[in-house]
Parts: sequence; C-alpha cells; structure tokens
Amino acid sequence: MPQIIDLQKDTPTLKGVKMIVGDGLCSNIYVVGREKATIIDTGVGNRLNPVWPQLKELSIEPENVEKVVITHAHHDHAMGAFLILEKSKPKVYVHDKDSKYIASSLGESLVVVEEGDIIETELWPLEVIWTPGHTEGGMCLYARGPRILFSGDTAFPDGYFGRFDGETGSIEDLVESLRKLAKLKVDAMLSGHGVPVIRGAEDNIKLALRNAELYG
Repeated sequence: MPQIIDLQKDTPTLKGVKMIVGDGLCSNIYVVGREKATIIDTGVGNRLNPVWPQLKELSIEPENVEKVVITHAHHDHAMGAFLILEKSKPKVYVHDKDSKYIASSLGESLVVVEEGDIIETELWPLEVIWTPGHTEGGMCLYARGPRILFSGDTAFPDGYFGRFDGETGSIEDLVESLRKLAKLKVDAMLSGHGVPVIRGAEDNIKLALRNAELYG
C-alpha cells in the first residue's frame, strides 16, 4: 500500500499537510486539512493506488472531502478523482485549458479555474498559477503566506522539469512557466512525483529553469 508522510515532521509550515506517495506510474497525492479536506491530485486510481484506504488512515471520511484539485488532466494525476467521487461529493477544480479532457466525466462536480483564481482550503488560500508546457492547461498552486508551491509536473526536485513531448506540450511554454515560478518566494515545493523539497525550493526551481532553457 502507498506510504503516507506527515510533512509537518519536516517543517512546521507544512502542518496539516499529508502526502500519499504514488506507487508506480502514479502521482503523489497531497491532503490539505482534515475536517474540510482539499486533495491535490488524486493518483491513477488503480489497485495499487486505491485512495480511500489511505484517506481512512488519515481519519478522512467521505463527508470530510470538500475539494479536489487536479494540476493537469493526465491519467496518473486525475483518474483517482473518480474513486473519490464514488463515495463523496467534492467540487473538482481543473484549469480551463485541460478541462475539456475530463469535463464530460465530472459533470456538475467540475469547477473550471484560470490564472490568478483563489481556491480556499481549511489551512490557507491557494493561488492558481497557470503553467503550460507539460500540458496546455497545467497549473501549480501557491500558498503565498507559508510560501508553499504544489508544482504538479512543471518542476521537480534537483532541477528536473516535466516532459514536454505530449500532445499539448511545449518546451517554449514550459520555459516561460518556469520563469514565472522562479519569481515566486518558495520555501517548500511539493511536486507531482518525487520527494518533497522542504528547504531551498527556490534554488531547485531556478535550476530547473536553467536546465529547461538548454532545450529551448
């Protein structure tokens, strides 16, 4: 079963944030809050990544799941949402430019967002940062107060960055997105895959930008 990490053990600013580590070709799942939980990315939703057993271990029942945010519509981040919707009735937030890939399946649960929109959570507001490049509608989520960035598949630890060779990918867009992220004040970066960066996140983002520029 996927491992659960309580991120506040590493840094107090991440109090109330839990990470369900993706098993195999599956995104990490981040759980923000508990009574009115916001789930950021939902994994692939397969037998190895069933979502609900991990949420139950975190004492999160169906009535506690208020919001789901999908950083982009690739299956390894989005398909677990349908497992969540089998038992719960959260609103599901997707960027406008990726929503067409998933809208018909989400129905009235779908909330379309754009650059600069604010998604309220139990802990702090999350600002939508539109970061195309991996997909046309990829987005990151920025908690400005505690300086936390949920970076999806745009930026990864150690200067890595998302693939840009998919149907709506673009290295030019990805470089511009990383330039946008490099201007933010970020202490912790929680990416779609890989380990959390709990200090020095700005350096990781700037390194990812320099590396991506080599391709641009």
